Amino acid sequence: MGDAITIHLIRHGKTQANTERKYIGHTDEPILPLQPVHIAVQPTIVYGSDLKRCQQTAACYFPQVPYEASADLRELDFGQFEMKTYEQLKDDPHYRKWLANPAQVTPPSGESFQALKERVGHAVQQIITGPGQYTFVVHGGVIRLLLAQFSQQPFEGLHAEHHLLYSCYWSHFSAWKEGERCTSISEVPIMVNDSM
Repeated sequence: MGDAITIHLIRHGKTQANTERKYIGHTDEPILPLQPVHIAVQPTIVYGSDLKRCQQTAACYFPQVPYEASADLRELDFGQFEMKTYEQLKDDPHYRKWLANPAQVTPPSGESFQALKERVGHAVQQIITGPGQYTFVVHGGVIRLLLAQFSQQPFEGLHAEHHLLYSCYWSHFSAWKEGERCTSISEVPIMVNDSM
């Protein structure tokens, strides 16, 4: 157990743009009110994006725990697609190409999938330096990217929902360091605390 590593991933609380099904990347929108919750992890530090929606979620879920913010853990920069919906974009040929192949097509004035992968990967490598438990409050795209990497499943087939705790476990730190698939992944609902 002493050499094991667990990485917990939590998506930020919903924002107005999320409820309107808009692409929200670097826009710094606050979250909608969150209920107090029971959560299955008790970290001593939480890592996450520097955007309000992640910092506010961490403050709600872990009010007494220090938060270490990094711009490298932000969502993809959607460029000209930012804060627009599928309905607004569906007739745009570049948008249709991007939807069909997000790994190879970059949103106009936005960020490539490869750039997202590199910056998130670099940030995570800087944070995870040994065995133990690590808790991240980040964005849907970042969680999908990390789950794809940790499970060696295709990014396109993965989802990252609000109010779920994703936990990825390796029995040996060296296995994570060498990029091996995680031993197990669990998804646990984050429950509203009825007693509060």
